[in-house]
Amino acid sequence: MKGFPPLINALLVSSLVLTIGRGVTLPFITIYLTGHFHLLPKSVGIILGISLAIGIFASLYGGYLVDKFNKNTLILISILLFALSFFAIPWIPRPGGIVVVLAILHTAYSVLGITIKACFADWLPVAQRIKAFSINYTLVNVGWAVGSSLGVLVAGLDPLLPFYLSGGLALFTVATLNVILRRQSATAPVALDATPAARLNFRQTLTILRNDRRLIYFTLGSTLGAVVFGQFSGYLSQYLITVSNAEFAYQVIGAVMIVNACIVIALQYLLSRGMRQENMLRWLALGTLFFILGLIGFWLAGQSLWLWILAMAIFTLGEIIVIPVEYMFIDFIAPQHLKGSYYGVQNLSALGGAINPVLCGFILSYAAPQMMFLMLIAAALLSLLFFFLGHRLAQRQQQNANFASAE
Repeated sequence: MKGFPPLINALLVSSLVLTIGRGVTLPFITIYLTGHFHLLPKSVGIILGISLAIGIFASLYGGYLVDKFNKNTLILISILLFALSFFAIPWIPRPGGIVVVLAILHTAYSVLGITIKACFADWLPVAQRIKAFSINYTLVNVGWAVGSSLGVLVAGLDPLLPFYLSGGLALFTVATLNVILRRQSATAPVALDATPAARLNFRQTLTILRNDRRLIYFTLGSTLGAVVFGQFSGYLSQYLITVSNAEFAYQVIGAVMIVNACIVIALQYLLSRGMRQENMLRWLALGTLFFILGLIGFWLAGQSLWLWILAMAIFTLGEIIVIPVEYMFIDFIAPQHLKGSYYGVQNLSALGGAINPVLCGFILSYAAPQMMFLMLIAAALLSLLFFFLGHRLAQRQQQNANFASAE
């Protein structure tokens, strides 16, 4: 984090604390809903799925808000709503109210994530943006590891205590960040490459987004990528329960989650140091190769725990390459005054993670279990294809623009 403006460092630390707050509560929200409302698993799944989908789709408008309004104000409002949502959950008497509150929580967090990306684009040169994004992704993984461990301890004292702890951490963050933003407002970094641009309404912004084929290709690529890595613990659990037993499934999932977290935290920043806009397609191809090798490893692992661990280590190398590179692709094509809107569209790719359990469950129910890995390999290859098409189109348009300006 050396060399970053103080506001960037403040955002990175805030991201860490807020992720700890999410980790304290969200991994155990299923247990709370089942016990408190006496719901069936399918009802809990519907509640979580609907609220998450609302948050994902709302991020499209959230990206527009990031471009239109003051980013500091949006950050503070998002974190405040995030905090209030956690405090509200224990007081909600009906499951329908939980859907609304969780939707607000997911929307607030989505808008916050988009705003942080836009701040990276505004306040950092291109060479430092990937570094900041990689550090943020590493801190998010650290936050999940710390938060989920803390959540186990706190929930043992009182089932409602995790919600209050998560809300308290968010309130502390918003209060501290408010003071920092006020102090730094006079010396806030100026947006780089800022050029005056006409203010667009939401309909005009949507028209631009809809007509940008590069963005459509990249978003399709990101969505297919999210099918591969967005919910990997879920589809591995589904597969292991189908081909083995619950005891071995718990053993494998526990081991691979630890391996995944350790590799992300240890290597994310180191690998990202070589990533630049001119070589991002090569990095993406390498990340896709790691995904495919990891999936083949899962396919062949059988009852060997060590093979599962090795396959996850290879698979995780793909994850820590692909996620920051996808961010670079969007940053490469997004106009300075529409960064938030472009990141908002990219956020729709999270739907790939939501689609994954449905696709994998369908394949595991009606085909040979190993076919699931063939589907995921095909999704990884299609993702790379869409990024290749988008990158080729982006380069062609940039060359035309450079040729026109030279004339």
